[in-house]
Amino acid sequence: MSTVMQVPTHIAARIAARQQAGARSTIAAAVVSDGPSIPRISIRAGRYRLVEDGIETTVGVTLDTIIVGANPRVSKVFYAKAFDAAATDARPECWSNDGLRADASIESPVHTACGTCPNNVLGSKVLPSGAKSKLCADQRHLAVVAAADPSKVYSMTIPVSGMKALREYFKELGNYGIGPEEVVTELGFDDAASYPKIVFKQKGYVPEKAMPRVDAILESDPVKVATRVMPPTASATALAAPPVAAKIAAPAPAVDDAYEDEVVDAPVVAKAPAAKPEVAPVKASDELAAKLDSLFDE
Repeated sequence: MSTVMQVPTHIAARIAARQQAGARSTIAAAVVSDGPSIPRISIRAGRYRLVEDGIETTVGVTLDTIIVGANPRVSKVFYAKAFDAAATDARPECWSNDGLRADASIESPVHTACGTCPNNVLGSKVLPSGAKSKLCADQRHLAVVAAADPSKVYSMTIPVSGMKALREYFKELGNYGIGPEEVVTELGFDDAASYPKIVFKQKGYVPEKAMPRVDAILESDPVKVATRVMPPTASATALAAPPVAAKIAAPAPAVDDAYEDEVVDAPVVAKAPAAKPEVAPVKASDELAAKLDSLFDE
């Protein structure tokens, strides 16, 4: 059972000073720290959660975001053990952020190249439903900021179950010439799915005065780190090199909900081409618009 700790005033002042400086006790860091932490969004138990430095803040079943980056390649992750919702320290046996070869930090990769890896073959895993899957799952790493607080970039892993919805969402925006970074995207869940299946919805538009700040974020180091294009310890100079050439190992992915049993090869039903929908811009609610405007006031 946890107890409320009564902290003396002088210790509280030291804690506040460290928090303001973004620092921590060097002694505690030497024991507890396991490398750089990337702020991320978790979808554990069907709730969006902001996770940073071991602290998890539950948001709810929806989260308003602005998508500010995406890894240009499909990433891979392989867990030798079946998904365990109660696990808190599981790590994958093998993974690849570029989908080409195992991460440099892996001592015993499953295979030399992802393209010829037996775990990357459809049918290497069969789900309880009988559907074919892959032992090494596909993922897509995004960088997002919360629309309610665009000051911090979060990494978000889209599991294979949400990748089709992501592509369709981006294509739909593209039909009208809109970039993902120009809209507020509501992240939600498919109510018909038995696992946390991410869905995307345009909630509104980024205010005009906010666009310069969003544009500045797009090519920033935090976005590159969040999308796993480069490791968090690399310098800005090293990051200028092409992602594939980077040899510095990124930290192992945290145990994530982006790894569950799901159907990846549902039967494709042929449909007649649908008529192109009329342009009907989605407008933000007055409340959301006012909130976004106030966030970017100088």
